Amino acid sequence: MNIIPLHEDWLSSMCKLWNQEIGDEFPMREQLMRQNTFQDENVYLEGSKLAVDEQGQLAGFVIAKKWQEQEREMRLGDGGGWIQAIVVRNDARGRGLGTRLLEQAEQALKDAGAELVYAGRDPWHYFPGIPKALPEAKGWFEHRGYELLYEAFDLVNQTSSENEQRPEYKEGAVSRLLKSQDKEEMLRFFKRCFPGRWYYEAQCYWERGGQGREFVGLFKGEEMIGFCRVNDPQSPLIAQNTYWAPSFDGPLGGIGPLGVDDRFRGKGYGLAIVKDGVAELTRRGMKQLVIDWTELVDFYAKLGFTVCKGYDLAKKTLR
Repeated sequence: MNIIPLHEDWLSSMCKLWNQEIGDEFPMREQLMRQNTFQDENVYLEGSKLAVDEQGQLAGFVIAKKWQEQEREMRLGDGGGWIQAIVVRNDARGRGLGTRLLEQAEQALKDAGAELVYAGRDPWHYFPGIPKALPEAKGWFEHRGYELLYEAFDLVNQTSSENEQRPEYKEGAVSRLLKSQDKEEMLRFFKRCFPGRWYYEAQCYWERGGQGREFVGLFKGEEMIGFCRVNDPQSPLIAQNTYWAPSFDGPLGGIGPLGVDDRFRGKGYGLAIVKDGVAELTRRGMKQLVIDWTELVDFYAKLGFTVCKGYDLAKKTLR
């Protein structure tokens, strides 16, 4: 087996292998893999490898990441790295290939100064952790030193005409879809209230062509105090909650993340702005909605959302 560096020339082969092995649960598109892997400057090429067999066919790959966007105001990853994905062809398993790819990725991250590595949850991730839909993967990672942290879930709900009514907000708060002129106020809000991953994703949204329609903003006067993200097939980026849209019948909408300024919590704004997001996507004709990477199963159940996928978040200390 020949181990070679990751290269975009192999994009089609990587998608084909992915779909052959796990596409029933997680259908990969070339557009998504290009966006989340080859257009992410945090991919660490020293640790990202392809395994090619004697016939020149792709037998497996691993994608490693470390934070490399030094000009940003935030730093994700706690000084560690990520394994974005590792896939091995079924007939090439049981020979140590997956272990070899993982060990090379981990060693490269360690040599670069990473003290820990996460399974998933990278910037532009595919999974927040180890998918429960791949039950053998959990034991495989545990056997290789990964510690399970906690569970997270994706939720799903169907829309109906009853969802089109927008909620009323207390104490003079008003909501509306953002427009391009709201960019600076929106970024001020995220920097103040959610200065980590969500602020990073908000910056990337505008940088990659966003115009505002993917955010319901909650305002008191001119100040933004809350938000709910709403994604659909016309969004400029494939967002996390619409990654696996090909596995759904009809157009899929995505709800979240959402958040409210600490100063204005306890007024019902959180649930109300989710209702607002649901109403917006229902009017756009979305038939089903997904909320990704959440622990708040009971909270969203109030609006009829149920669990559709689960993940075990996991990390490993590199010594």
